[in-house]
Amino acid sequence: MNRLWVRLSLAFAVIIVITFGTISFTARRFFNDSNLRSLALSYFDRSAGLANLLEEHYASHGSWQGVSTLLEGADSALFFTAARRRILILTDPEGQVLYATAGAERPDHLETTQLQQPLPIRVEGQTVGFLDLVHQERPPGPLFSFSAPDDIPAGLAERTSAFLLQLLLLGAILAIVFGVLVNRWLSAPLTRLVDGTQAIARRDLSFRVAEQGSAEMREVSNSFNRMAAALEDAETLRRNMLNDIAHELRTPLTVLEGNLRAILDGVYPLEKSEITRLYDQTRHLHRLVDDLRLLAQAEARQLPLQRSTTDLGLLLGEAAELFSALAGEKRISLQTSLPPSSLFAAVDRMRFAQALQNLLANALQHTPVGGAVSLSLQTEEETAAIAIADNGEGIAAEDIPHVFDRFYRVDRNRARDTGGVGLGLAIAQALVKAHDGEIEVASAGAGQGSTFTIRLPLAQAGHPQNLVPVQGEDGSDSRTASQSV
Repeated sequence: MNRLWVRLSLAFAVIIVITFGTISFTARRFFNDSNLRSLALSYFDRSAGLANLLEEHYASHGSWQGVSTLLEGADSALFFTAARRRILILTDPEGQVLYATAGAERPDHLETTQLQQPLPIRVEGQTVGFLDLVHQERPPGPLFSFSAPDDIPAGLAERTSAFLLQLLLLGAILAIVFGVLVNRWLSAPLTRLVDGTQAIARRDLSFRVAEQGSAEMREVSNSFNRMAAALEDAETLRRNMLNDIAHELRTPLTVLEGNLRAILDGVYPLEKSEITRLYDQTRHLHRLVDDLRLLAQAEARQLPLQRSTTDLGLLLGEAAELFSALAGEKRISLQTSLPPSSLFAAVDRMRFAQALQNLLANALQHTPVGGAVSLSLQTEEETAAIAIADNGEGIAAEDIPHVFDRFYRVDRNRARDTGGVGLGLAIAQALVKAHDGEIEVASAGAGQGSTFTIRLPLAQAGHPQNLVPVQGEDGSDSRTASQSV
């Protein structure tokens, strides 16, 4: 199976087999009889080793009398026995065998050449004997034969080796099973993520994965869930937007179709007033298409902007003057509050003025007769803050997060002809962001008015040649700190 947990389990099993095999091979190669004999003899020959003890014994006694007691202690300490086929032997310089490990049947005389690796014992510069550790092959060689002592059960070594091998195999099996379980546990979050991606591919955007496992897997699962939630919200907005666009297009098209059919049927006369009514519907369609195109370009940051350093105060005064007549018709006080010194920002005058006009139109539309709308400009560290406030209908807390959504209308009972199509604030937000700015809205609640605030980075000083002053109707660039219309 081409599964991650299977691959991890196989890799884990291979590692176990290689590890145990390497340990077994190394142990068998290192702990062979030749290496063990050389290692033991090197310990015998070191300071305070067995060879040194034998030299002291011979020096103190003047002979090898009583040496068997010393060598039997060495045999017992080093587990040398005839049954293990390792025989400790001591001969004198003439080859007479003075000692051999218990259980071994040995000849009385051996030549030095017959020993495997003799270690000379010297006293006062004279060789008085040879010490050797003889490995007896099986079957017994010509020099020695041995028989196991009575207290060692027959077949003990074979049974011990088989038991150790069984323990080794059992440990390997348990390690492999444990590795499989751990790998399944580790790969389970990935399996859930695969199920999640397949569900998303099936357009099941409500699918969420459980955030379990290690910290990294929980972070990946959390990121996946956030992505799925964003996709679900985007899909909901897309469907709503398509429904709204279809509705906005359907209304003028229905009017056009009905009126044209009525003219063809003779119900309406072909008069200039009727043609004007049909022309207004085409203008509505054209405006809707232009707004959608502008919004799409601005959100994709593909809207061409002719940015230049512009006096924001004069730009706000121009926008207020543009809406002064409409405010006068509704008896709404339109006020501007500007700082005494000029504030400049790099903006496209036409596009940024469009954003201001959308916000002013929205404020005047939702402010009752006799109300007030104010425009203010001030600095906040390295930014310019433009606030458009009104004391009109206000916005409920649950509607504030959706104010800048396309086609969103706080007052859902307002007619489309009087309330607009719901793109003005979305376009204003897109244009402000296209100028590297931010826009936000605040409201104390329904009936408490609302305030839209735009923040733009101030233009860097040192580029006066790029300034584009906004002239008044009389050609002057004078300003007032407060203007009331």
